[in-house]
This record gives sequence, structure tokens and C-alpha cells, in this order.
Amino acid sequence: MKEEYLRYFPKETCYPNQKEAMKSIFASIMRKQIVLFEGACGTGKTLSALVPALYISKKQDKAVVIATNVHQQMLQFIEEAREIKRTNEIKVLVLKGKILMCPYPDMDYETCSALRENTYELLEVARETSDLKTAIKSVVDKFRRTKDASLGELLNQLNKELAANEKKVEELKTRTCSNLYEVLTSDSEEFRTWLFAGVRTPEEVAEWAYEKGMCGYELLKREMKFADLLICNYHHLLNKEILENILAWMDRSLDEIIAIFDEAHNIEAAARSHSSIALTEHTVERALDEVQINQESDKDIETLLGLFLDALRTTIDQRFKFGERERVGSNWYDLRISDPEERRDVLRARFLRSLADKGIDAYKVLEKAQNLGLRLDEAYKERFKKGKSRIRRTSPLLTTSIFLESYLRLANDPHHYPILNVRRQEKRIYGRVELFPCIPKNVTEPLFNSLYSGVLMSATLRPFETVKTTLGITRDTCEIAYELSFPRERRHTIAVAVPPLFAKDRDSPQTTEIITKVLRDIVEQSSGNVLVFFPSYYEASQYHERLKLEVPVFLDEVGVSAQDIREKFFNIGEKGGKAVLISYMWGTLTEGVDYKDGRGRTVVIVGVGYPALNDRMRAIEAAYDIEYGRGWDYAIEIPTIRKVRQAMGRVVRSPLDYGARVLLDSRYLSSSTRRLGKYSVYNHFPPEEREEIIDVEPGRVKYSLLNFFESIRRSEAKE
Repeated sequence: MKEEYLRYFPKETCYPNQKEAMKSIFASIMRKQIVLFEGACGTGKTLSALVPALYISKKQDKAVVIATNVHQQMLQFIEEAREIKRTNEIKVLVLKGKILMCPYPDMDYETCSALRENTYELLEVARETSDLKTAIKSVVDKFRRTKDASLGELLNQLNKELAANEKKVEELKTRTCSNLYEVLTSDSEEFRTWLFAGVRTPEEVAEWAYEKGMCGYELLKREMKFADLLICNYHHLLNKEILENILAWMDRSLDEIIAIFDEAHNIEAAARSHSSIALTEHTVERALDEVQINQESDKDIETLLGLFLDALRTTIDQRFKFGERERVGSNWYDLRISDPEERRDVLRARFLRSLADKGIDAYKVLEKAQNLGLRLDEAYKERFKKGKSRIRRTSPLLTTSIFLESYLRLANDPHHYPILNVRRQEKRIYGRVELFPCIPKNVTEPLFNSLYSGVLMSATLRPFETVKTTLGITRDTCEIAYELSFPRERRHTIAVAVPPLFAKDRDSPQTTEIITKVLRDIVEQSSGNVLVFFPSYYEASQYHERLKLEVPVFLDEVGVSAQDIREKFFNIGEKGGKAVLISYMWGTLTEGVDYKDGRGRTVVIVGVGYPALNDRMRAIEAAYDIEYGRGWDYAIEIPTIRKVRQAMGRVVRSPLDYGARVLLDSRYLSSSTRRLGKYSVYNHFPPEEREEIIDVEPGRVKYSLLNFFESIRRSEAKE
């Protein structure tokens, strides 16, 4: 039957381009391609990907995994899966982190793992105990029949083993997870029937499990192999260890998975965070203590750790600039130990010099340290299992030696960047060495080239070639892009010819005066709520003080709940009022938040909003420059314009919605390519978006918006 996959489409009608998108994605998945799918709000991207993926997975015995890093999107996935399930028999499982689902708020990962191992051991010992009781009964019965005296010796031995096992069972019960034990000893049919009768959230599963005295996460693990669709977070796919576990629970390999990534423009940054590693000064201190009290330890290991601590502390003292030490607080503060471009790490160099002076081969000693750390770690695990320790300790020596081996090997590699972080604890400043990955292809390349198929979708994914390059996608791709399909006359996009807001000019009196006046005009002429994004929190807070408006003004402040502010802002707009919400480009409100209808009528992007060009960003830029010759584009320019486009997309969220998007910087003007040359960003927008941008002089902004909103009022009055 033609387009049989549409049986999984739960809506009565399709959005414009949605049917075409499903057809293209269906064909691409059948060809085992990776689909790069950019669709503006209203193209129905999630269903466009899910519908053909589910159909193919059912026909070819595959599984679909859909992931996001935005909480709101996960809720949307759940709702759309519920719609599909109303008319199709699909089994859906929604996964959240183990510790987040645990009923014990103080549980940590290591203790949870140790309790889990003990619980499995308890189960095994309990089974052995049951077998012993059966064997004893059999021997007793045989003795009664035969009166064979030789059976007495055997019975005596079996009773001793039974007593030992029963004692071990009682000991283990004090060091196990009763919730897990209940899962392992129960019939899973009741939970499976309940779970797959609907689409259950992790919170619903945790509540069901809590009432039964069970572990919700472990219940989900047992049912994962039956799921047709797994809804999860990015880290379930981008963290190698977690991914391996999930594949084992699903009883699948990567080539049996169709993966769908929403908000896929965030994959690169997410993969970078998942592959970053760090080592604190405290961990090295504990490793040194561990070595000094251990009889197996090698003197060279102790010397190496001591030399690293000395090098670390000396470097911290020497890297502070005048007055910088006083600025260090309780949050991690970056100190430069390596030039972002040349990668000459002063900490590494100092450490290696001190090792050479002592005649120590770093790699040989670190290998011995890792072996000792492994033995100690195993001993700690056994002590916990046997009840000799109340907590599951891990070996700081193992952690330290593994990190130092990677650090010495990769610190001067252009794909990685070493940073020294410091923070204040009580009166003392202590440090942490971080090995920051600039190009995270080691995470993404093997993933995307091993999947059966995949769909990467976002409203701001282009340019596609950049996505393929930065993520290391080398297999065949299908590239789909659909522009905003809503009536063009219901949106108005203008670029305002204020001076380019370069960092050095932003605080000048002339600049602040003109920006303040234009913002007041925008608020005055908007027919509802106004959302304003600044390049940084500092500028957002400054203009919050300058604007002096007669309508409520909310500031997205650091340390204040963004959700509470957002709800108050929404409430005013939905009741037909007007308020202003001031935020910043790299905050939490530029994407994943739906300012539909009255929630937001105008969005303003002040400046271009490049990320802070700190050492990390410079290191990423340098790495991409070395690798591809396009460092600025890949690291800075393209991610920034994606962020701007995400911010612009906060308003006009449906065919009946309307709104204005204002770009407040002359670098957005169509004429800026000629006037500003390389500083212009106009050409970084897709062609169809460039066509909508209207150049407006500052003094004409209020008339431009007045005319637009008046035309909307007239058209609605006619209806």
C-alpha cells in the first residue's frame, strides 16, 4: 500500500511540507542514510521523523530512540507518542537518570552500584540456600528409607554450608537495596502490562515503583528490550558507557537503532561536555595519602604524585595576575596554563621537568600506579560487599593515574585544551586541572557512522556541511530544509541601522542613548509582550535600569528562577496586557520555550551576541582552524547565528499567530555586506530568511511596527 507508514500519523491533516518530509525521511531511512532536517516551527519535525522511523522499525525489527537536551521537548515527545499509541500498538519507554529516579535523595552513583552488586550476590546466595535445603531434605528422606549411616557425614556437611549461607544472607541484607531485590524477585508481568498500556513518564514509573517498594529504574531496564520507541536525553547516547549499557538492556547493537536527535544544533556542545575530564587537587592529595599508607606502594608513585602537587600549586601561585586572586570565589575560575593557539602547557612542562630531574619515567610509573589503583579499588569493593565498610570507597589513585596519563598524552594536542580551574574553599584556594575537548568527533563520529539510520533535526541546523564536518558524519546523507510555512503577512522582520555594537563601542553614551530610544519605541508600538535578548547578562542588567518603562519589566537574572519570571510574563501577555522580558543570548530562554500567541508579540535581538571569547572558545577556534581552516566560522560565527535564529523563532508559532522580529545592529542590514565587509552577518542567514529582512533607520522603527500591527488589527477586524 502506498505510503503505508502514514498509519502512524495521528493527526487529521498535515502541515505544509510535512507529508513531503515524511516521504523523504522514509526513503532515506530505507537507504540507511543520516537525515539532516531543518524545519522552522510549524513544519511538524518530530512526527515527520517518528512516523516513518516507527514504521520501518516495526517492519525490519529495529528500535527507535529519540533524544533531546531540552526538557520541554521531551514532554512534547511523550504527548506525540501518546497520540500515535491511540491508534497503533507501540511500546514506548521514557528514560531518565538512575539517581533522579531513586527514592533515596542522598544516594550517589558509586554507593548505588555497590548496593546493586550486593543485591545480586544476595539473590545468588539465597538461591544456593534454597538448593541446600532441597538437598538436605533429599538426604534426610534417603536416610529414613535406607538407614545408611554414611549419609550422616554428608548431612552434617550440608547443614554447615546451610548455616554459613544463612548467616551470609542475613549479613548481605544489611548492605543491599531492598527496592532492587523486590524487582529481581517479582514477576514483571504486572509492571509490563501497566507500563506499555500507555506512555508513562519517569515520574509516573517512580511513583508506581515506590508504592510497590521497588526501583523504577531497574524496572525500566528489564522492559527496555520490548520497547519499540525509547525517549531519552542526549547523555544516554553521547556518553559511551551509558550507551553501551542501554544497548545491552535493549539487546540491540547500534546498527539496529534508528536515532532521532531533536535540537540537533546542540549535539556538538553536548558531546564536548560529555568527553571533558578533570582532576582536583583534593583527589591527588587523597591518592598520595592512599599510597603512603599502602604497603604495596612503589616509592616512585609517591614521588610522582608529590611532584605533580608541587607543580600544580606553584603554577596556581604564578598564574594569578594583579588583583585576580581576590576575585576567586566558590565557583570555578579559569586560569590560563596553555596558549589557546600554540598549546604549550606550562603546568605539564613544569611537571615533566621535575620528573626528569628525579630520573622518573612518567608513563611507566603511571602504569604501575594504575595497576595498584585497580587492586585497591577491587579491595574497597570487597570490603563494602562484606560489610567491613559502610560506604563504597573508590581508589583516588586509580582516578588520578588514569587522568594524568591522558593529560600528559593529550595536553599539547590541538584537539584538546588544558585549563587550570581554581576556587576558594574556606580561606584556601585550591585547583583542578581540566582537559577540555575542542573537537568532540571521538564521541560523535563512531556513533553516527554505526547507526542503522539517524535523523538530526532543528529549526537552525544549516549550513549542513558544517554539521557533517564538525560531527564527523562521513556516510551518505539526505538534506532537507523547509522555511517557515505560516502566512508571511503575519510576521515582520526588520534590521535597524544602529551603529555596529562592537564590544568596545557598546557602553558609549551615544550608543546607549540610541539603543534605549529604539527599545522604548519598540515597546510602545508592540501590540503585546516584548522579549529582548542582549549579548550578555551585564548588558541586559544595564538596560533593565536604563529603560524606565511604564509597563512591567522582568529581568532574567542569574540565581533567580527563569521559570517563575517566564510564567509571570506569559500571564500578562495571555490576558491581553503588555510586559517586557529582558534576557541574554546565551541564557536559557532563547530556545525550547514557546512564546506563542499573546505570550510574545515582539522579539528583539540587540547586537550579534557572540559568546564570550574566552580561552576555551579561542582554543576551539584554533583547533578548527588547524583541522579545517575555518576556525572562526565553525567555532563562533555559525553557532552565534544559529542562536540568533533560535531567538527570532520564539514568536510566531502557528499559522494564526503573528509577531515582529527586530535585529538591532547594522551588521544585520542587507547593505552591510558592502559597507561592513567581513563584519557583516547578513549572508550567514539562509536565503529565504534574508529575503524577509527589511532595513529600517532608527527613527523609522516605531512607524514600521505601527504599520505592521495596525495591518494585523485591520485583517482580524475583517474576519
